[in-house]
Amino acid sequence: MNNETMIRTHRIGTLTFGCMLIVFGFLFLIHLIVPSLSYLWIFRLWPCIFIFLGVEVLMSLGKENVRFVYDKAAVFLMMALTFFAMCMACADWIFMKEAEYIVF
Repeated sequence: MNNETMIRTHRIGTLTFGCMLIVFGFLFLIHLIVPSLSYLWIFRLWPCIFIFLGVEVLMSLGKENVRFVYDKAAVFLMMALTFFAMCMACADWIFMKEAEYIVF
């Protein structure tokens, strides 16, 4: 047996990306059912991304022989999906406002 210690790699950002997909996806789904939950309130929760990243880093600190690597792909996807969600919310808001001015 080899007595060398193995250094594991922990990719910081993947757990946060998964959590953010679940949280914001759930909030957008709730908005479809309960329209009184506004997009503005949902978008004000963006600091949760930093909170989840911090929790993920703190959870990983207690492990021995772990090398931390930030998962750039997960962070990029998180930013891209957040931007896409904001664009879709803006489009929905425009369609809702347009419907108020259309007279049948």
